[in-house]
Amino acid sequence: MNAAERKSAERRRSDLRDHKRKSILAAARRVCDAGGPEALTMRAVAAEAGYAPGAVYSYFAGIDELAIALTADELGHLARRMREAAERAQENKASPAAALEAAAQEALKASAGNAPHIRLAGRLMSAEALPAEFDRAVTGRVIAILETLGGPLRATTGLEGAAAHREILCLAALLIGLRVLDASGRLGPLGFSAEGLLGHHLSGLPEA
Repeated sequence: MNAAERKSAERRRSDLRDHKRKSILAAARRVCDAGGPEALTMRAVAAEAGYAPGAVYSYFAGIDELAIALTADELGHLARRMREAAERAQENKASPAAALEAAAQEALKASAGNAPHIRLAGRLMSAEALPAEFDRAVTGRVIAILETLGGPLRATTGLEGAAAHREILCLAALLIGLRVLDASGRLGPLGFSAEGLLGHHLSGLPEA
């Protein structure tokens, strides 16, 4: 086998490994959707993916590692949806404030009905320590979400530095709180909606 053939074979192996890893994550997502994070076990994920349990261990050392990877993947999807919503608003010549609202409202929309993954993410966010590789993956996705809010927020308010960071984090905390309250059925009886309260908060931001 010459160098070109070896390179081609390595690429095929890498593609196959990537495909199997994605299949396992997709199976884990379905298990979590159906039974919540409590249902996530290596055996359940392997059965859903159609693999032997040992095959799953070839890609993830254990269920904690798999759960972290799933959460990082979900956060990545959320960041992309928020970014695309903001970009669509900008393509329509919308103001930075409209782009910010589009991204924030998309965060609420994307997380609606996704309670199992929200609970899973909450568990991991409160963990004392994550393996360095996965801590970087989760942190990177969180930063991507914050920056999706940060760009239009800075343009809308004119805030920079620590003041902008504080406002971005307050908005992110509000989104999390609204989703938790809405998912638990607490907002409706009080006469409010998550979307309405978010709009109220955004309308009170300082203007550049």
